Amino acid sequence: MPFDPALDAAGLRDQVVATWSNTAIRSRYPSARDAIAAPAEGFFDAIGDAQAVIDARASLLGVERRRFVVVVQDVLWLDPSLGTPTVTLADSEQAAGGTFIVTGVEVDLDAGTTSLELFG
Repeated sequence: MPFDPALDAAGLRDQVVATWSNTAIRSRYPSARDAIAAPAEGFFDAIGDAQAVIDARASLLGVERRRFVVVVQDVLWLDPSLGTPTVTLADSEQAAGGTFIVTGVEVDLDAGTTSLELFG
C-alpha cells in the first residue's frame, strides 16, 4: 500500500500536554506516580478539549479514596442488575465513615461468610 500523506496528518501536528495538579495530594503522597513522566495518551484537535478531559479525569482520580475489605458473617447475594451496590461503613479505628461502592464480592459457602471489597 503506498504512503498517503493525508493519513499521517495527525502525526505531523505539534504535541501539546494538558495537565492537572493537586498540591495537597502531592504533598501527602510524595512517592506517588508522576503523571508528567508517563502521561495518559489522548488525541484531541484542540487543547481546550484535552483540558476538559483531564479535568474530568482529575475529578475521578484526584480525590482521596480508600479501599477496605469487610467480612460479613452471612452469605449475601447481591444483584448487580439493581444498580451498583453501596454500603455504609462506620469504623472509628480506621477513621472511616460514609458510603462506599462495592467493587468486589467473594462468597464463601463453606464458612457462611461474604467478603466485600469497598471503595470510596
